[in-house]
Amino acid sequence: MALSTIALLAAILFSPLAASGEVVRGAYPSANVQFLPAFVALEKGFYKREGLDAELISVRNAVTAVQALLGNQIHFIFSVGPQMPSIWEGSDIILLAQQIGRPTFSMMVTQDIKTVADLKGKKIGVSFGGSTFAGTKALLELYKMNPDKDVQYVSIPGSQPKIAAMQQGIIQAALLAPPADYVALKAGFKRLVNLADIFKETSFSGLAATGKTIKENPQFVKRMVRAMVRGVIHTRDYPEDAILTMMKHWRMEREVSVDAYNLVKEALQPVPTEKGVELMAQWQAVALNTKPKRPVREYMDLRFVNEVMAELNQK
Repeated sequence: MALSTIALLAAILFSPLAASGEVVRGAYPSANVQFLPAFVALEKGFYKREGLDAELISVRNAVTAVQALLGNQIHFIFSVGPQMPSIWEGSDIILLAQQIGRPTFSMMVTQDIKTVADLKGKKIGVSFGGSTFAGTKALLELYKMNPDKDVQYVSIPGSQPKIAAMQQGIIQAALLAPPADYVALKAGFKRLVNLADIFKETSFSGLAATGKTIKENPQFVKRMVRAMVRGVIHTRDYPEDAILTMMKHWRMEREVSVDAYNLVKEALQPVPTEKGVELMAQWQAVALNTKPKRPVREYMDLRFVNEVMAELNQK
């Protein structure tokens, strides 16, 4: 059993249970702004309103979260892209809703790098199989570079280790999401490009479950979808609550939280579009040097999110 899986099991087995309500476990790979609505939902009591005791579990990376979902260790994952390769090979994972509809990453670089073209020949830190690898390759391809030949990739899971590697000169660039990108700025690095500015409709984080869970317990799923939708809407409509949530749960300074919120505020949309999911599928395909093997409509189920939006009088 992989160390990361053991850590996940320990997190599940030893996490404190609330006194009442049905336990629901959702996994996310890192504490950053792309999962902010899930934490706002926790802070504002939206899960409890649905009779759910939510356990938001941090795992080593997005791939581990997918494995935990398929292994029935958790009920939901908050990703969109990392599960796609597994889906293309037949795994029954269904996207139910969206949290953030744009990539939250910025390409952070050393001061000597002035343009994306300057990345040629440089070492870039990525998490293989995750969104940083897919996003890096998609960015390079967009700028007419060969993502497989023009740069060198160094596998460095986690944001803080990537920053440390930049400080040590091991790598010269890395995709980082808030708050890590702001930490990199303070450390003397610079934001070369914000991916949200160039990939404006890309389904980036969301809510997904197995088809088995959806079929066997649709009301449980709908309650979770409703809590998540409320979290997205509240994050969008009440910036101060979102900022305070980041400060509380992630120990972020206020200026860091404000910077992070401003990067995602226009992308807070609970209903994914087919186009947005297709763009994320293209990211994953580029990372794997392949093509999407299934149309996205086959692994999207928007019944619940559309019902909830209607019930909440949202468009």
